[in-house]
Amino acid sequence: MSTTQSLADRAMLVRVNIRMFNPIKTDKTITAEVAQNHGSEVTMGRYAKSIIAKGCVDSLRKLAGEIRQEHYRRTLPWSDDGSRILTSAGYFPYAEFMRVCESKWTPELNKFLGNWSDYVDDARIKLNGLFRLEDYPTPSELASKFEFRWGVRPLPVDTDFRVQLSADETASIRAELRSDLDATVKAAMQDVWQRMRDVVAKMSERLKAYDPNNPGTAPFRDSLVTNITELLDVLPSLNLTNDPTLDAFAREVRTGLTSNPATALRDNMFTRNDAINRADEILAKMSAFIA
Repeated sequence: MSTTQSLADRAMLVRVNIRMFNPIKTDKTITAEVAQNHGSEVTMGRYAKSIIAKGCVDSLRKLAGEIRQEHYRRTLPWSDDGSRILTSAGYFPYAEFMRVCESKWTPELNKFLGNWSDYVDDARIKLNGLFRLEDYPTPSELASKFEFRWGVRPLPVDTDFRVQLSADETASIRAELRSDLDATVKAAMQDVWQRMRDVVAKMSERLKAYDPNNPGTAPFRDSLVTNITELLDVLPSLNLTNDPTLDAFAREVRTGLTSNPATALRDNMFTRNDAINRADEILAKMSAFIA
């Protein structure tokens, strides 16, 4: 059984589609007036305005950001069409998160749509001479500018190729598909290694830069440690190839870099220096596994 055939039995592809209404509009009339007043070509600039008050769509925008962030955190890159790969082990927490977000998205969207006429009335006052009624979509048009959906589909493998060709042609195409899929799996696993390297390197850099005796030194946040913990928690569901070396590094990172909270790293120079040394040792060993 090929690597990709085995992987297809325990992984899937997921996509998330999010579209948001953009309240920023270019005012062609004002753009032309500005160009005329300054004697410039009208194509050399533009006047952009927000047709509703800042903050009206913030709750939906914040939720969309959280969805995308968690989607990327729990999955790995796969194809140019936006599909990402997710293991079966990671599916249930991923799906639960998405369903919770769906339960939040619809009420937030309905709230925004229900307040639309109030937003328009408010903008009429705040924009004054810049208000253009034609800038505003109808409620039905507005609703169509929002979308949040996610879906799952099987992982393709070389045996999916079923075209009536000669045996040699079929074998050649299947070999090419296997090669492409194997390369994609390798790239996805490199992404996992890079994620782990990034959080370890950040800890090393921030701890080295921290000087409690220098008031100008910005203290690092608790997230310096919790970001590592959160990655390690999701790492088993990202290990597409069940790589034991990756698992071993994860254990070493957890033991060496997350056993002390950020407060201990800030308050104790010896604890901080020990974490720096451990991080640098891990990074040195990890370099052999990152392309």
